[in-house]
Amino acid sequence: MNFISPQWQKLLDPYAKAVFGNKKDKRIELWEKVLLELPDVLNKSADLSSGVTIDSAWTAQNSIYTRDLLLKLIPWRKGPFLINDVFIDSEWRSNLKWDRFLEIDLNITDKTVLDVGSGNGYYGFRMLGLGAKEVLCLEPNLTHFSQFLALNHFVGSERIKMLPERLELIQINKPCFDVIFSMGLLYHQRDPGQHLRLLASHLKEEGSIVIETIVTPEDYEEILIPDDRYANMPNVWSVHNERGLEKIILEQGLEIVCSTKPVMTSVEEQRTTAWMPFRSFESAVREDNPEITVEGYPAPLRMFVVLKIQNNQP
Repeated sequence: MNFISPQWQKLLDPYAKAVFGNKKDKRIELWEKVLLELPDVLNKSADLSSGVTIDSAWTAQNSIYTRDLLLKLIPWRKGPFLINDVFIDSEWRSNLKWDRFLEIDLNITDKTVLDVGSGNGYYGFRMLGLGAKEVLCLEPNLTHFSQFLALNHFVGSERIKMLPERLELIQINKPCFDVIFSMGLLYHQRDPGQHLRLLASHLKEEGSIVIETIVTPEDYEEILIPDDRYANMPNVWSVHNERGLEKIILEQGLEIVCSTKPVMTSVEEQRTTAWMPFRSFESAVREDNPEITVEGYPAPLRMFVVLKIQNNQP
């Protein structure tokens, strides 16, 4: 049985034969060892609707052993996850972002979904929890890919797959997806318009694109191009306000169906933890004014926009 389509299945096949396919990374040996040593779980059940929670029968020794193994896969950016009594307290409390998405009330039941730049698959699992038929996650970062493999060892779903590739390198011309997610990616694109067009090229005619991105306040200029870093991130090429975002969306032959109110990122949502022990959002904004980044720009506001392909028929 093909996953999504024969073309996508052909790209997935090498990873069925070897976990990391033909990828090269000096850490692969460690990741493979972790994956092989994860304990099997009996009588397991997965709750993917209210979070990502796996419950099963295992021992206290399993708990300690699993926690030690999963800590070898740091940094855990997205989450949280609860595997029996092992709580993965990730950098991002991604459930808060997901709650904001749920405000849109977009129906993805029985839909084929593409999640671009999906990290460790947290949102992909939540999409299954909303009734998605199949979810394909694209994530080129092999650390995140290894985390997904570990998580799905416990979830055990055949309706979600991850391909460790970049969308722009995939040569498939047939639109296969009812819904496409791109969360936290647009401001990392040298050409955000090209990114939007690429997403649209994989979308079925009546499908939806879900964008989650950073915007600046409405009284700020339409586009902010950082001199170097933005909120301590080195690879932010541009940030638009809502007017600028709408303009670039319309220029690509897309239109906005609905959106959420911009919400300011906070240290309650993104922070350093034992599972992500490196610098986080606390170093991105000024201590005396969290509405200003350390570089002097407006602090990140995050919002969702749902797009569709423009209907130019009279």
